[in-house]
Amino acid sequence: MLIASTSDIHSPKYLTQFFMAYNNIRNVKIDLFLLAGDLVNEGEYNHFYPIYDVLKKYTTVAVFGNEDFAEKREYYRKYFDKIIWLEDEVAKLDINGKKVTIVGSEGVLEEPTKWQKLNGFDEEFYRKRKEKILRMLCEDGDLKILLTHYASSFSTVVGERKSAYPQLGDRIIEEAECLPHIAIHGHAHYAKITFSVVRNVRVYNVALPANKKIVLIQTF
Repeated sequence: MLIASTSDIHSPKYLTQFFMAYNNIRNVKIDLFLLAGDLVNEGEYNHFYPIYDVLKKYTTVAVFGNEDFAEKREYYRKYFDKIIWLEDEVAKLDINGKKVTIVGSEGVLEEPTKWQKLNGFDEEFYRKRKEKILRMLCEDGDLKILLTHYASSFSTVVGERKSAYPQLGDRIIEEAECLPHIAIHGHAHYAKITFSVVRNVRVYNVALPANKKIVLIQTF
């Protein structure tokens, strides 16, 4: 099974880079396309149409990022309905005869930003979300994938300012009792290390600005 994954397109900001990256894989047989959030700038979902026109032919699963504003997310589901959108949810797919379980969430921050704290996304909010993610990770599947926007391990944000780590993600992989086979995230644009293995989990930071390409992941 071949998975393609990217994030942080921030359309229209990196839209040209997205299409350049896509042109390099357009003839590759992709079984599953995963989007790890921050697909447009400042919630302007209309800028997602060019991306959707390319991806709607694939089996595509996506999560939202902090730039995909909460008040606009209903429009993604309405206008881009060939994509499976996950918000603290599990999707179970049958791909090539294999049961693929995808745990999808915007993810967790170890330390919320000041804006988030003022708008109800405080430490308690993320604590509860983390507990839910950890529970969902105990779902079964031949292939289990954790798909988040925020980093699920700090091993793949190396290159960012170390003082910024707590506002880039959390140590979900390091702490989870039930582990996925693969963890995919974005958000860390300036990471220099975008792949790591943590507790036998393959962790990928697929942020387009960091990778300069759409990441291909071979499984079975």
